[in-house]
Amino acid sequence: MTDSSQNSDSPARRPRDRYQLKQPDQDDAYRSPWSRKEQLGVKLFALVWLLTCRWTPGPANFWRLLVLRIFGCRITGRPYVASSARIRVPWQLEMHDRACLGDGAEVYNLGECILRAHCTVAQHGYLCGGSHDLSVRALPLIVAPIDIGEHAFLGAKAFVMPGVTIGEGVVVGAASVVVRDAAPWTIVVGNPANPVGTRKFKD
Repeated sequence: MTDSSQNSDSPARRPRDRYQLKQPDQDDAYRSPWSRKEQLGVKLFALVWLLTCRWTPGPANFWRLLVLRIFGCRITGRPYVASSARIRVPWQLEMHDRACLGDGAEVYNLGECILRAHCTVAQHGYLCGGSHDLSVRALPLIVAPIDIGEHAFLGAKAFVMPGVTIGEGVVVGAASVVVRDAAPWTIVVGNPANPVGTRKFKD
C-alpha cells in the first residue's frame, strides 16, 4: 500500500508542475502579461458573444457552439453552453459531448480548461484558471489548467481553483471551494471542499 502523501499524483494535492508563469520576466504589476494579439482576441470574442449570443434562447445552442468554434474552442459531440455563461479565452477551452455550462457559469480559463463528456457546471459555477504570485512585488500572473471529469457535477456557485482536476463522477456541493484534486466518484463539500462520501447510483 502506497503512502498518498508521498505521491505527487495524489488527489489530495495539486502538482506544482501544473503551474506556469504567464510571463516569466514580468517586472511590473501594472504591465499586462498578455500579448496584444491575445488581448485583442479576448476583447473581440467578448464583443461578438454579447452581440450575437448573449440574448439567444436555449434552443439556439448550435449557434453559440458555432461562435465558440470560430474563436478556437475545441468541441466534440454536442455540449451545451447557456447564453449567460461567460468564457474568457475560448481557444483555451475544450468541451466534450453533453458537457454543460449552466446559466451564469464562468470559465476564467487563463490556462487550458477541459470539460469532459456529460459533466455539468451548474448556475454561477466559477472555474478559475489563474492567480498571482503574492510573494513578488510585480505580482506575476500564474496560470494552470482545470480538468472536469466525465459525469462530474458541480453545484451552483461552486468555485474551482487553478490546477485542480475534478475526477470522473465527482459531485461538488453548492458554493464549495475546491482547492485540491477530487478523486473519482467522491462527494466533496465545504470551503475548502473535503470528501464526505461516495457517489453511488440506485439503478
